[in-house]
Amino acid sequence: MTVHIESPLGFTADFPEFTQALPESTAGPNTEQYGLLGNVLVTVIKDDNAVSDAPQATGWAHLMSAYYLDERGGTQLAEGALDLEGKDAYAVMVGFQDPDGTAKVASAVGVLENGRFIGVLVVWPVTDAAKEPQAERLKEIVGAISLG
Repeated sequence: MTVHIESPLGFTADFPEFTQALPESTAGPNTEQYGLLGNVLVTVIKDDNAVSDAPQATGWAHLMSAYYLDERGGTQLAEGALDLEGKDAYAVMVGFQDPDGTAKVASAVGVLENGRFIGVLVVWPVTDAAKEPQAERLKEIVGAISLG
């Protein structure tokens, strides 16, 4: 069973059961946030005026990941195309620590589909460092989002 979302930002998503839409996004205007099981936070960002092609989407992912690299002292774990059918999606995954010492992964993904762009930022706690980075987990989340 999934939770179907039709966003006013122009995307649909079929996230896993028990997904919670946060009533107010802490990421600012033109964003929506969702909580998935396992303390996974998904932020979808409408930034289509800034990005119009695949190289710009890649640049967007690098720009968004820079916060976790520079401000949070993170380490880049992986980067590359997610290879999702019908989408150009490029991700940069960064490991970092929250101020309370919790290890987390932040993945910034630039997504182009049907000539439209959205940015996706996915943050999850590290439960087993040997399993990070979890590219398949990221592919499932980003693959559940569609731009019609």
